[in-house]
Amino acid sequence: MGFPGDPCLMIRLAPTVREGGVPCRGQSAVGSLRRGFSAMALLLLAAGCSTGWVSSPVRRSSEADQLVARADTLAETGWEHAARALYERVVREYPGDPAAAPALYRLGRLQADPASGFRNYRAAHAAFSRLLTDFPKSRWEAEARAWRATLSDLLAREDEAARLRGLLQWREEEAGRLKVQLQAREEEAFGLKAQLQQLRRVDLELERRR
Repeated sequence: MGFPGDPCLMIRLAPTVREGGVPCRGQSAVGSLRRGFSAMALLLLAAGCSTGWVSSPVRRSSEADQLVARADTLAETGWEHAARALYERVVREYPGDPAAAPALYRLGRLQADPASGFRNYRAAHAAFSRLLTDFPKSRWEAEARAWRATLSDLLAREDEAARLRGLLQWREEEAGRLKVQLQAREEEAFGLKAQLQQLRRVDLELERRR
């Protein structure tokens, strides 16, 4: 049974129109036309009688969303350290929430910024990698892959530079040790020369006495 406002009941109570749209006797053409449009409108309204009135689901703003929005505002106004703390909080306390995806992306951007006071390329690489792992189909997928590739190349170059610096330092230390050894050998040679000269003088003295 229908209830007030039920579109199915409204259709059953709507005025009927003769087949072919011909008005009943005594009805005016304008009134018949209006009733025909009314019936059509009711049919359209009642389209949900068999399937029900189902609204599309809408995701409500979560606490994580609010934290990300606040962090975005802080980052835009120059408070990068405070923004980073909020992004890290979202990632730590709401790892499965969809809001963790933008938090990871923007955290990686902050950590990769050379002008920031907390630049950390390895941490940024880890943030983008986690974003791609935990949220592989997010809207930031392409950007995260590009950032991670660039950071991977940068980190590889930094590692190579660190290796060469270590090798150079070892070579310098080795050169220092060799220099000390050379100086010791030169001092030994000087001492031997002095001994030879002393022996020569002794031999000359012996020759005179003979």
